[in-house]
Amino acid sequence: MKLSALKLATLPVLAGALAMSGHGQSGPRAVEGAGCVWEGVESGCLMVTDKETDVLYNLLISSGERPAVGTGVFFMGNLHQGQTACMQGRAVDVKSWVKRKMPCDEPEKKKNKPSPY
Repeated sequence: MKLSALKLATLPVLAGALAMSGHGQSGPRAVEGAGCVWEGVESGCLMVTDKETDVLYNLLISSGERPAVGTGVFFMGNLHQGQTACMQGRAVDVKSWVKRKMPCDEPEKKKNKPSPY
């Protein structure tokens, strides 16, 4: 009888521990996109608005060459876990990128919608 009560008492604790451990979550989510590189609000931040999805990405390139502002690129990477100094878009830890020919005359900054007030 005491053993059954002990099992019932530990069940909620075990369930809570599993929920807090992130059980069932996969690793970093892979993303890819293509668009023109433009400079973010914060110095040194590289932004790309994906041509197909219109999603704004913050490209985090830890090593190697960085694309120049005004360059068309295709990139692949994983969504970054945690905060960044750029505070814009979805941060991506870029695994690789290549130049793409596309018209990039002006920076493709997201247009702020005017306030209704």
